[in-house]
Amino acid sequence: MPELPEVETVRRGIANLAGNKVSKIFRSDKKMRIESTLDLQSLKNAKITEISRRARYLIIHFDNQKSLIIHLGMSGKVTVKNDFEKLKHDHFALEFLDGKYLILNDARRFGFVDLVATKNLEKHKMLSKLGPEPLSQEFEFDYLKSQLHGKNMNIKTTMMDNEIVVGVGNIYINESLFDSKISPTRQASSIKDSELKKLIASIKKIIQNAIDLGGSSISDYVTASGDLGNFQNTFKVYGRDKLQCLSCKNLIQKIKQNGRSSFYCSTCQK
Repeated sequence: MPELPEVETVRRGIANLAGNKVSKIFRSDKKMRIESTLDLQSLKNAKITEISRRARYLIIHFDNQKSLIIHLGMSGKVTVKNDFEKLKHDHFALEFLDGKYLILNDARRFGFVDLVATKNLEKHKMLSKLGPEPLSQEFEFDYLKSQLHGKNMNIKTTMMDNEIVVGVGNIYINESLFDSKISPTRQASSIKDSELKKLIASIKKIIQNAIDLGGSSISDYVTASGDLGNFQNTFKVYGRDKLQCLSCKNLIQKIKQNGRSSFYCSTCQK
């Protein structure tokens, strides 16, 4: 599933579409995760004013006071091309006056496009309860300490809660916990202040590095230009079960936590 670094990479890749005016809208007849609130055809002749991101959601703002939310789901790809072939899994596309196309291809159709009034954006059911961005100033020690107080859940699953912090998906919390030397099995409320500061720093470092390297391509994800990300080439623990730890040579372990795979070194992470 594309996470924050992947979606941010896509946002940067389509940022130069700002200022373009929509000439045509395509929507396949296949059902996606949710139906659009407003008629997608009302985007015709609208101009893009800004392209932003909130958590794992791309948001394209238009000069007609409407905003398009795009979620990539499990397998979605947003690309910009000079032609539109209407491939089997192309479910949404915008054609612009300059001849470019923005295309959403989603084989599993767990993603969606939803056009809403910009004034109602923060009230959207997918956005209204989201926690702070991991790279923001709001995601800091006092905030996270208060969020973890009394939490009986393991720290790995807790940090994947989008109401606590957004975009720290399975790959990135595995890597962040290794970087901060914290075991994923630890109870969230047991994390000491010194460890918590290290975890916050590690999350910010890992997320930023992943963005800088174009995200992680381990299944369907590609950038807006169709290229692969490169962060997967730097994994220290994710997907490395039964391989030697790069720090101590102990074997990386794999366990299941709340239905998700966790990878860690029992020697380096306590």
